[in-house]
Amino acid sequence: MDQLELLLRASGIGFVLMLVAACAAAGSWRRRLDVLAVWVGVAAYLVCSSPLQPCIASIAFIPVLAAAIAFPFAFWRLARVILDEAPDVPALAWLGLAVLLGCGLTATNVETLPHAWRLGLAGVTKAVAAAFIVHALVRAWRTWDDDLVESRRKLRWWLVGLLGGYALVVTGAEVYLHGEAPPGWLALLNVVAIDLSLLGSGAFLVGLRQTAVDALFSPTQRDNAVAAEPAQRPSSDDDAAALGRLDALMKQKMLYRDPDLSVHALARSLGLPEYRLRNLINRRLGHRNFAAFVNAYRLDEVAARLTDPQLDRRPVLTLALEAGFGSIGPFNRCFRERYGVTPTEFRSRRGAMP
Repeated sequence: MDQLELLLRASGIGFVLMLVAACAAAGSWRRRLDVLAVWVGVAAYLVCSSPLQPCIASIAFIPVLAAAIAFPFAFWRLARVILDEAPDVPALAWLGLAVLLGCGLTATNVETLPHAWRLGLAGVTKAVAAAFIVHALVRAWRTWDDDLVESRRKLRWWLVGLLGGYALVVTGAEVYLHGEAPPGWLALLNVVAIDLSLLGSGAFLVGLRQTAVDALFSPTQRDNAVAAEPAQRPSSDDDAAALGRLDALMKQKMLYRDPDLSVHALARSLGLPEYRLRNLINRRLGHRNFAAFVNAYRLDEVAARLTDPQLDRRPVLTLALEAGFGSIGPFNRCFRERYGVTPTEFRSRRGAMP
């Protein structure tokens, strides 16, 4: 069984190297760096968890061990960058990575530590790893309905859901085993599942249209910068009519003022299937997220009211809440991203505005 397991591990590592080479040859490795980091982490895990245990107390294998330990962070960042389009990493996440690497490397390589200390450090490592994975899965689930890019919606299930869910199962099993080597059948099953996950994620990405790949991996400066999916039926005339009704509903009935407005509710008001509405907003209007589409109308209203001298006494928070924003924090971020100034500065400068 050990020979079969080693063969499967080598096959998985070889497949990862092929994926990395394919991305580099295509000239798109920079855009897919976060996906590659996850794959490299999986390959490193296959090396370090093998029966030969090459990463235990080995200085030469410290980079490989670090890549394996950092997999949960790489997975979390993949979900954040591709699904949430948020390339920045908060200070708390960097702290989590430091704890993950510090505790993991110490527990594995410092043999002079008492056994109880090593178990404690390993427990901290698994807890932080689980926190990264769970946070990524929760975010993927909570923002799924808001996502207008069809290829990215599929990615949530096939790559993030399956890979993240399985990583969580593996973490739980390692905690249960308390650092002991798993039974041979379980180790073999684990390697088979990892290899299948690699094959599935690779096939998913290879099978995507180039426009879908661009939608997933191209950096975006603004939400309305790209049309993510290729044009589909219905015809342009039908699209124009539907877009006209959509704009009328949003502007005349001010549906955007509803803080709980969803794709489902808006599609029902328009008498359109949800998939059709998603395609219209994404392909024809260039929005990748439903919240950004709705917030554009909200920002237009608030900006117009901030330039009205008769509303100078009305607090900015009140204007934001009346326009449909749920709280002041998200509103301030959206407003500054669009106009480059705070709402208060925008109001004070209205006399100099065109």
